[in-house]
Amino acid sequence: MDVQKAFLLILTGLLTVVAWLMVRPFLGYILASVLLAFMLHPVHKKTRKYLGDSISSITVVLLAVLAAIIPLTLASAAVVNDASDLSEDLNSTDVVNTTVLEEQFHRYTGQDIDIERLTEETTNRFTSLVFGNFSRILNVVGNMFIGFTLMTFLSYYLLKDGDSFIRWVKDLTPVSENIQSDLYDQINRSTWAVLKGHVLVAVIQGAVAGIGLAATGVPNAVFWTFVMIMLGFIPIIGTAGVWVPAVGYLVLVGRVNAAILLFLYGTIMVGLVDNIVRPLAVDRSANIHPAVIIIGVLGGLHIFGAIGLFIGPVVLGALKSILMVFTRYYTRS
Repeated sequence: MDVQKAFLLILTGLLTVVAWLMVRPFLGYILASVLLAFMLHPVHKKTRKYLGDSISSITVVLLAVLAAIIPLTLASAAVVNDASDLSEDLNSTDVVNTTVLEEQFHRYTGQDIDIERLTEETTNRFTSLVFGNFSRILNVVGNMFIGFTLMTFLSYYLLKDGDSFIRWVKDLTPVSENIQSDLYDQINRSTWAVLKGHVLVAVIQGAVAGIGLAATGVPNAVFWTFVMIMLGFIPIIGTAGVWVPAVGYLVLVGRVNAAILLFLYGTIMVGLVDNIVRPLAVDRSANIHPAVIIIGVLGGLHIFGAIGLFIGPVVLGALKSILMVFTRYYTRS
């Protein structure tokens, strides 16, 4: 092997390892910035005709960040407040008579339970898992601030210089132009299928189901709405993982009419979101199997944290697109 070529290969390998170590802690935010730029590109494409690339990019990104941060901040404050009051609400005789609940549960199931003990254990575990100690909270908040700042700047540059970046990637990719076009088209479809058919539907389903909980008087409806939105990303469980037990809760406390209303509301209204909104939002030719979504959500959460809810399914959708294109061009013979 040529000495000069060997030197360049070794140097490239070393620098690649160093670059990976630098990028790895922020990989989730980097992928999130790519996803954000992807979603904002249609808007940027229209506005840059009037504002130019730089002004259009920074305006679109800042508006998107503000539009996301303000509602998320308010929602997070409401969820945390609701979560902190959950244990007290469940144990308060003014809200829930635990003795009545225990008697009703024994009547229907024949089993004895200690609701106060179970509630205390569950709340402690939840608090420990989600919030941890104070130093951990500061560490998480600091990392999130750095990560979101990085994501904002990267999204700006991806919008501003996105065309040049794509041309560079195309020049670097050692496959023909027609295969690349097919590949990018498939990835574009699969990504929008995940964003519109699963992320959007999960948020809408959770919000609609949350209205039903609030209307029928289920305590801590804001917190449970947040939980339903998270469960909405998991196709098998979905929002029913909360509103169905809520129906049982209403029966146990003697509010049978409210339980019937919530059951009908959940079956009809929440079901309509899945049966009507999802088909309208998803491109059937790029539909992602629910099993892929489950693996993507759980794997994304494990690797990237909360951002992985969105990144995980998108990554697996992109992998599916690559495999489809590879099969189409290289395995037919």
